[in-house]
Amino acid sequence: MDPSQHGTSRRTENPGAKRAPRLAGRAPAALWPPRFGAAIFDFDGTISDTAALWREVDEAFLGSRGLQVPPDYARTLSVLGFEAGARYTIERFGLRESVQDICDEWNAMGRALYRDEARLRPGAEAYIRALRGRGVSVALATTNDPDVLDSMRGIDMDALFETRVHGKDVPVPKSKPDIYLEASRRLGAAPGDCIVFEDLAVGIRSAHGAGMLTCGVRSNDPTQNAEEVRTVADLFLDDWRDIAL
Repeated sequence: MDPSQHGTSRRTENPGAKRAPRLAGRAPAALWPPRFGAAIFDFDGTISDTAALWREVDEAFLGSRGLQVPPDYARTLSVLGFEAGARYTIERFGLRESVQDICDEWNAMGRALYRDEARLRPGAEAYIRALRGRGVSVALATTNDPDVLDSMRGIDMDALFETRVHGKDVPVPKSKPDIYLEASRRLGAAPGDCIVFEDLAVGIRSAHGAGMLTCGVRSNDPTQNAEEVRTVADLFLDDWRDIAL
């Protein structure tokens, strides 16, 4: 099933888009001091290690229905918003539940786990705040649900980011650049002035298609193909603490 069928793209990739120039050098040296006007960050896997939490959700959700978690399931869901992911799950496993019922169940489990266990990766918050201190606009672009992220203790997402774009705001997967373009629009920044930080190769490719600079980030998610991410991104970062602020 093609995930893009879950919504009509408001924007599509523009092959003629003005691309942000590649930075000379490689991460982390090329990331500080900043040579871009706006930065767009993914959440899960990029600035927070939450793969294990969603693995718990997948195992509990499918297990309660007598199903095993397929090896490619988490990777497929990672580029979809909750509603598109629920539709995909219904079609793949032949479930009779509604999209809303599944989203509600995922939200409840996600909120419980994120409240007590989700943390930002070391060095990520310091870097985001340092960018803002240098006048760089910052946005969050995630397929995760706002209710889940707002449940985290000790992390004020609205204080950290100037704007947040969630999967429910843009009804297409990250194989389309819409979520990044919406983030840049809200920041008032041209795509060519933006850098996107992502742990997913598919997101990096679509951000490239929109003319944005990209930095791939190594995650602790075992489903990540780090070498693929390194290959398709302009820059690659192993650890946020490697950036010398």
